Amino acid sequence: MGETKIKKIYILDFGEISADFGWFIPNPSTLSEKDISKPRNWITVPVTGVLIEHKDGNILFDTGPNPNATSIWPKQVFELFPITRFSNENKLENQLKQVGFKTEDIDFLIFSHLHLDHVGQAYLFINSNKTHIISHKKELQYALWLIWMGKIGAYLPSDLEPLKGKNWFTFDGESLELLEGINLYLVGGHTPGSIIMTVNTGDKNFILAGDFLHLPEELELEQKGWLLGNAEEYFNNIKKLKLMLKKHNTKIIICHDPKIWDKYPKSPKSLI
Repeated sequence: MGETKIKKIYILDFGEISADFGWFIPNPSTLSEKDISKPRNWITVPVTGVLIEHKDGNILFDTGPNPNATSIWPKQVFELFPITRFSNENKLENQLKQVGFKTEDIDFLIFSHLHLDHVGQAYLFINSNKTHIISHKKELQYALWLIWMGKIGAYLPSDLEPLKGKNWFTFDGESLELLEGINLYLVGGHTPGSIIMTVNTGDKNFILAGDFLHLPEELELEQKGWLLGNAEEYFNNIKKLKLMLKKHNTKIIICHDPKIWDKYPKSPKSLI
């Protein structure tokens, strides 16, 4: 076993949202039933992020939804994806506090993508010039293009405005080695700039899937529901992901996995 610079890995709890199952897995009986007035098969899923304590800098992967989502999210979005559990405990500052961290302690803020349930509490970094904010260049460009065109949906101006002029780094390519044991990979599929992150602790490997996968069943079926953005990217990269999972002692952490807390410890307990 090699020496690792990764000291702790925490999975943060940002509450829960609900949605029609068809958004995640194709279901022929509901494929034409996007009308919110029709009865549907709903599922409740967690919203999570990951905090990594690394000897060369502390990393936060995603920030969860805005605590005021009921009034900030567009009405139609909230009706399709209502937040069904969110308390004071789920606020980012309190998730960090329970493991002895503050936002000022975060050196790298990484976004799997810039949708409102992943970037909603990034406003807490509005006064931080220390934190490096990282996304794929494609993702930031696409989000800002949609906002500029007035296509307000899962990308919100109110989420991104506090980060304007901050210490951004957008990588432009297939991968980025951020720190020793920490790598980012462009996968697309869900959004043009969706990324995953791999964490190598020396004897264990973790893959943080972001929203490339919403449910574990997608990995088995190699399918995605209405949240699919690019089928070719999704199919190609899910094959690559399966190859990555064949590496010894490798596990995948899916942000919205309904059984995530049965599989992994919740912060303040650490994965390692």
